[in-house]
Amino acid sequence: MPNRPPTSSASEFALPTDDELDRWRNIADPPADYAVAAYFAAVDEESPGQLFGHLVRHTQLPPEDRVPAIADFFEAASARPDWVDDQAVERGQAFFNRLVSHQFAALYFASLPSSYAAAKGVQVLHMTGRLRTDTERRLNETAQFMMDISGPGALDTDGVGVQRILHVRLMHAAVRWMIANDPSVKHVPDLDPPRVLLPDLIWSSSWGLPGNQEDLVGTWLTFTAQVYDTFDASGVEYTERDISDHLHMWRLVGHHLGVAPRLVPSSRRDADALHEMVWHRQQAPSASGVAMTEALLDQAHHHMPRPTWPLIPTTFRHFLGDDVADMIEIPPANWTRRVFPVMNRVARFLTRGSAKHPLHARMSAYMGRHLMQGLLDEMRHGDRPDFAIPDHLAE
Repeated sequence: MPNRPPTSSASEFALPTDDELDRWRNIADPPADYAVAAYFAAVDEESPGQLFGHLVRHTQLPPEDRVPAIADFFEAASARPDWVDDQAVERGQAFFNRLVSHQFAALYFASLPSSYAAAKGVQVLHMTGRLRTDTERRLNETAQFMMDISGPGALDTDGVGVQRILHVRLMHAAVRWMIANDPSVKHVPDLDPPRVLLPDLIWSSSWGLPGNQEDLVGTWLTFTAQVYDTFDASGVEYTERDISDHLHMWRLVGHHLGVAPRLVPSSRRDADALHEMVWHRQQAPSASGVAMTEALLDQAHHHMPRPTWPLIPTTFRHFLGDDVADMIEIPPANWTRRVFPVMNRVARFLTRGSAKHPLHARMSAYMGRHLMQGLLDEMRHGDRPDFAIPDHLAE
């Protein structure tokens, strides 16, 4: 599509208060929730699990399967806001691709485990079960999502990235619908995130709505502010414009994900401040967070050669810090911490040129993107991942 400058600015960001964030915990995604409820009501002869799978397993939902509310949702939610700077989005995607291997390292060793330390937000991840019982599949889904939103034209109105974002948004709404309507889920009024795993499916209203706005923007921050902190901790070099463009790209992603505009910062300074505030409010030990982390550690041991295993807990702790790592019971660091100064110098050397020289940047992006896509294809034997619902919520 032709480049265009932004015609108006997004809502001015102001750091929310604790009271405001408390209210945001009881707001999720009304447009997606309405569409999913209408979908289930229109085809109630099938089980919710079948409907869920039918809804989200297609890259493009067949037109004949779109009830009016779903069709209206896709049309409205794919609209491009006026404040978007197309060139900044393209540069933000190029920045992702230039450092794609570092982006995925940040995802695995920082973004995902830090989200498990959000004691209330992690409850819905643990309840749906996928990251605990089928970790590799869910990691592939997340990685493919990142690849899908960062390709050329992916965030155009009809781009594959926008379509994938809207499917994820509907998936979240479907999970909320099932938690609210499944009789096997026990609802209790007040319950701190438990330190031991509970035997039954339980949801407490004191946790807020599943996938509420604070948790949603918290996840958004793990792909932005958390990633930049990880780059700093690993010696990756970048420019201020790189971060500005990457944030602009992710603001557009956040728009399509249904994050409230007033919660989405446009500068790193504001993103860092919001990140610190949200995680100060939400980070706490929980049995669910520990279980999710154990699954992530098991996956690392499965894919990394045995001689590198001592490096695994040290890497998590290097990027997360000991306070967060202790909450999710990452094993202690060891002698391998001595390798990080060397690794940082290597990362600085490799990324310095890509930040300054266009040819180096294009070569890094081309090679890195094709390598990561090849690895993803190999891990899933050439098949794109389907989004699916766990059996205990599908029946």
